Amino acid sequence: MVAEETNEQNDEISLIDLAATLWRQKWLIVIVTAVSAVLAVGYALMQPNKYTATSTVLPISGTSSSMLAQYAGLASLAGVSLPTGSSSNPTVKIQAIMTSRSFAEKLTKKLDLTAKLIEKPEKLKDQDPLKVAIKILQDTLSVSVDTKTSLIKVSAKTKNGVLSQDIVNAAIDLLQEDLKNRALSASGKNIIILEQQVSEQEKKVRELQNKITDYQRKNKLVSPQAQSQQGLELYKTLIQQKIMLEIEISRLENALSADNPKLTSARAQLDGIKKQISDFEKTGSGVTLPLSETPKAIMDFANLSAELEFATKIYGGLLSSLETMRIQDASEKLFIEVIDYAVAPDKKSEPSRSMICVVGTMAGGFLAILLAFIREALQKLLADPEVRKKFAVKN
Repeated sequence: MVAEETNEQNDEISLIDLAATLWRQKWLIVIVTAVSAVLAVGYALMQPNKYTATSTVLPISGTSSSMLAQYAGLASLAGVSLPTGSSSNPTVKIQAIMTSRSFAEKLTKKLDLTAKLIEKPEKLKDQDPLKVAIKILQDTLSVSVDTKTSLIKVSAKTKNGVLSQDIVNAAIDLLQEDLKNRALSASGKNIIILEQQVSEQEKKVRELQNKITDYQRKNKLVSPQAQSQQGLELYKTLIQQKIMLEIEISRLENALSADNPKLTSARAQLDGIKKQISDFEKTGSGVTLPLSETPKAIMDFANLSAELEFATKIYGGLLSSLETMRIQDASEKLFIEVIDYAVAPDKKSEPSRSMICVVGTMAGGFLAILLAFIREALQKLLADPEVRKKFAVKN
């Protein structure tokens, strides 16, 4: 119980000592705090006003499922496999482009910002003004992304509200140009090459089709294989008729006189059939080619047909690749929709002079209290005879 009471008395004495120390050093605390407040006010007044202009944009990517679904049915019927959408967030790409050094360099040159951003170029010494302006622009231009809505806010903070507006709007225009050029530079070139190949192969297929048509027209052929089969059947029928007439004439010659009208008619029919057989062997009688030329005609037509079939398959493969490339190109394109363009702000965004004054005064107060305790401790040490004896100078 005695120990606890002693501790309470010591604590009470300690608090009284602290209060007494602050009271003895009150003028130091007041002076340091007042000086800090004056310095904070002076610093706040020296800070120039800065104005922030902001624009809001929304990225639009071709990887949306609705667009892919639009082509899914037709693509499956045509045997074209749809590419899978990119898993990367388009906002990340846009943010990376706008914060890159190359983008800042293009924007600096576009608006001629070297003279506008560098206030005292004579102090640059040997530094490149363009590089300095690019570094200042990168610090001036900021890009923030709302992860929930994917909205991108592009801001610029300068001493001139109109300049902030011009920087933001020019950055948006430059971003649109950059995205368009990136889309054309990659898949666009491949599509152009494929389109040329498809056009050349289509021309070749049409030439082969015309060649087969001319061959059929010249030789009076539609289907050589079928026509030759029909010609052989007709030729077989004529031979059978010839044999039957020869047998009939032989029978009539044994039974009738040589000038019998019936026998004369049979001989005339046999001569007609022989003539038909001779014409068929030489010309094909308009039904097919001559028998001597039929094998060659069938072979030539087969070669032309095979060449056309092969060229058509190549054309179909190129056309399928082209359609796949076009769908993939549409899915990989990235655009932005400008929700709000930047406008020149009427009110400054910084500095907050009242906050600077409050923080500066509070920091001065804490520093004054610390100095008060340090000064009190030093005074106690110097008042101690043993300490003074240690620091005394020996003669």
